[in-house]
Amino acid sequence: MRTGGRRVWYRVAYFVLLVLVAIPFASGQPVSPRASHVIFFVADGMRPDLVERYARGGAMLTFAEILGEGASGENGLLPAFPPNTGVGWTTLATGAWPSVHGSTNNTFHVIGTDFTRRTSAFDPGVIQAETIAEAAERAGKRVLVFEWPAGRYYKIKGPAVDYRSFFSRRGVLVNYDLPGQPEGAKTFGLEYQRVALAPASGWRNVPQSFSPPKEALLNIPTTFERVNPTRSYHLYIYDSTDDGAVNYDRVLVAPEKDGNSAVVILKKGNLYEVKVRLLDGRTAGFYLKAIDLSPDLTRFRLYFTSISRVNANNPNLEELLAERFPTSTAADYAPLEAGIIDEETYVQQGLQWEVAHWPMLRYLITTTKPDLILVGYPLTDEFSHQFLALVTPGTPVYDDADRDRRPDGRVAAREGYLRRAYSGADRTLALVRSLMPSDTAVFISSDHGFAPTWKAINAGTVLRDLGLQEEEQGSNCLPRKASDAAKACWAGGTAQIYLNVKGRDPQGVISPGQYGAVRSRVASRFRSLVDPETGQPVIAQVFLREETKQIAFAPDAVVSFFHPERTGDVIVVARPPYQFDAATPGRKVADAPFFGQHGFLPNLVDLQRNINLRSIFLASGPGIIPGKKVKNVRMIDLAPTIATMLGIPKPTQAQGRVLTELFTKRP
Repeated sequence: MRTGGRRVWYRVAYFVLLVLVAIPFASGQPVSPRASHVIFFVADGMRPDLVERYARGGAMLTFAEILGEGASGENGLLPAFPPNTGVGWTTLATGAWPSVHGSTNNTFHVIGTDFTRRTSAFDPGVIQAETIAEAAERAGKRVLVFEWPAGRYYKIKGPAVDYRSFFSRRGVLVNYDLPGQPEGAKTFGLEYQRVALAPASGWRNVPQSFSPPKEALLNIPTTFERVNPTRSYHLYIYDSTDDGAVNYDRVLVAPEKDGNSAVVILKKGNLYEVKVRLLDGRTAGFYLKAIDLSPDLTRFRLYFTSISRVNANNPNLEELLAERFPTSTAADYAPLEAGIIDEETYVQQGLQWEVAHWPMLRYLITTTKPDLILVGYPLTDEFSHQFLALVTPGTPVYDDADRDRRPDGRVAAREGYLRRAYSGADRTLALVRSLMPSDTAVFISSDHGFAPTWKAINAGTVLRDLGLQEEEQGSNCLPRKASDAAKACWAGGTAQIYLNVKGRDPQGVISPGQYGAVRSRVASRFRSLVDPETGQPVIAQVFLREETKQIAFAPDAVVSFFHPERTGDVIVVARPPYQFDAATPGRKVADAPFFGQHGFLPNLVDLQRNINLRSIFLASGPGIIPGKKVKNVRMIDLAPTIATMLGIPKPTQAQGRVLTELFTKRP
């Protein structure tokens, strides 16, 4: 009896001790910090297996160092569902599932609002949970958020720089016929200005030309008349070489036919920046590139980007960055997919992100000296979208972007683009680390992984054929009529189907008594959808709304997706190589104009087919066990763990656990 009583007393004492240790975490009270500074670095679309490959190959020296000296997850971590941008970045920032933070996809519908409207995950006021940035600032920490989607809408006083705003169209001016144009440009809403070069006349103060100079007029139409006018630039094309041969090699660009007003002189192949003033006095800019400038001018192609301006949460900071630093830009998929620019130009514009944003990072870190910095990098996502299937053996588009069954001979170049994106992420992290104190902890992740794709599903066609839309919806999440009975909102591999229900939606047309039958028809039709060319099923899984409260993708991989106002009535998940973006009107399944995608089942891994939807997870710094492999890491676990690292309360709605197994025992 006495021995048994002592055993009971030990158990009680042990339980009390556990409770006392857990109180700081359970109550949200600060704990003793393990690091005074933390970098939370996220590379969009980065895959853990590719990081290991490129690190071994010497392309990612910083990541290789962290892999050796820090901790990592087993094949990274489980992302949120669906593993898309709007869901992933918000889940990383809040430590909560979409059921709590409310971003259920890049584009979604808010049930009970106008059925002809849509909501973006990157709109102000969308996020319904506290972020790690807000929690840190609430605890007295200095915070910097940089290129983190929707970050400029976080409720923080510290600087937040996020993406860019656009004020004009973009496109090309050409003097020869590009294949597939102007149809390709029109499909993507781009400018295709087909001109004949004329003898230059009426010019003043221009360089001498050793061949008869030519001219053209470039128009850059506005998309926002109240802020930016349509702009016109005169092009003076001349031969600067006194070599006795026709050798046109320069393009002077000016708003007037006067060389003294020139904004830039172009050479073939380079991107050149042009700064402008918007009508309200703010600074913006765009880039020009002479893609084709043949010596005899038989082929002249000038590419112009949109007039754009960096976004920040402080107007004065925004203007300072726009005026003092290169114009914010990144890879633009539309001109490449439309066929008006080449792959090199797409990559070149993408890499201009580093030219513009690295100096901004240096300035912001050195002036604000943040305790916590959230940094994003976009090119790993952008290049994967365009090139992944093209470098994957066994796909029908392997080295065959135009699908003409003749090899392009560009596998090495395209693999180089992907490697360069991962290397760029590595260099960006290296820059941030070099500017932070030496004892700074680093947490690394991504919003999702990637899979090769080359097919698109038209969810609107499916709904029209079911009789739920009078006309096939022309845009994502936007039915043509408020009286349509259903609409589809999608991103990547996941589409949410919303029904227009009487008594629930303002323009409701489906009675509550019909709801179950209509929903079953929608689910059944998508489940049975096949590729008409191959007979292959295109849908991996279909969920009914209430089935998403706890989705078990594996015994240890449970995700909560159900949001009472934002989750669709039917949720459809495609299987690679099928996805929902850039579908062909009127065709349920057709070719897609790009070659990589995300948004599938979050635990989907098939490395033989170059598929890995899992996100990366690495951590290093004070008190983190070197070489530690951590099992069952979930995306929601990072924000609470970073809070513990900093010794602050976790974000208020965070659902994840603290990854205590990362840490060494305190002395």
